Amino acid sequence: MPRLPKRIPIQVNDSRLRSSPGPSVRATTWAALAIGAVATIALTRAARLSTRAQSESWPPDDDSLYAPRVEAIRFLSLGHHEMAADLLAARANVYFGGQISAHGSQRWLEQTLTTAIDLDPQFHRLYLRAAAMLVYNGQAFSIESLLAANHILERGQKLFSGDWELPFQRGFNLLFELPKIAGEDDPRVPDWRQEGVDALRQATVLEGAPPWLANLAARMLTKQGSDELAIRHLERTFAVTGNEETRAEIARRLTELRGHARASELQDELNRLGAEIQARYPYAPEAFSLVAGPRKFGDAARTGAPAP
Repeated sequence: MPRLPKRIPIQVNDSRLRSSPGPSVRATTWAALAIGAVATIALTRAARLSTRAQSESWPPDDDSLYAPRVEAIRFLSLGHHEMAADLLAARANVYFGGQISAHGSQRWLEQTLTTAIDLDPQFHRLYLRAAAMLVYNGQAFSIESLLAANHILERGQKLFSGDWELPFQRGFNLLFELPKIAGEDDPRVPDWRQEGVDALRQATVLEGAPPWLANLAARMLTKQGSDELAIRHLERTFAVTGNEETRAEIARRLTELRGHARASELQDELNRLGAEIQARYPYAPEAFSLVAGPRKFGDAARTGAPAP
């Protein structure tokens, strides 16, 4: 019989099997990983809250904006002055909104807006927007900010002489805002008012001026004309500006002015009614005067004297 080959014993390397962790070891590993992840998330959140708390404690002036001199920007922009002006105006918008939220001083706003205009004097809409931002910036109105706004408006008016909104806004500042802040005793007030009258008259003859502007210009030095001028101006500025913070500030002032204007109208009506009652039957109840209407015979009806 043929001889069968000897059985060769198979050596099984079970070291890997022996080193394989058991269920308890795997559970411990997953638990450690979970604890590490939770600790990482907690530390990240704590660091974020600490950073936010520190940034909120910074004074508003620390969030500053610095624009290099216009000559340096012209050189660095390699001839793309309009693009540099756009970028600077956009940065000014961000700075403006941030300073309003933080109740900051807006100390770099005028310089940045002026630099953007210097880079691109044909940036038409920036003149109106910049003037509005300098005035309605969350700070108390000041003579300096109004004069700075008017300076920008004058620059725009020289280049865009057909735009009625530029002299209109400048005239509003001269007639309404500056005298109110400076006080009637300020020697500059008469000159401001005269300049304001001239500016509004210029606006009335320009193409696109609204129909109400001519009538308003005729009575703008009266109390009613002054209030209506303020309301019309703020409505136009609300439509022009694209900044939501500016719109919120203008809306608040519009509400106040409209309320004051309505109160003034009601008081005028009350005075008129009192005058009519006094002229009719002051010795009778008011309801009788309203129902009876005007007196037909003057004092004769009360004294008994024969009517003429």
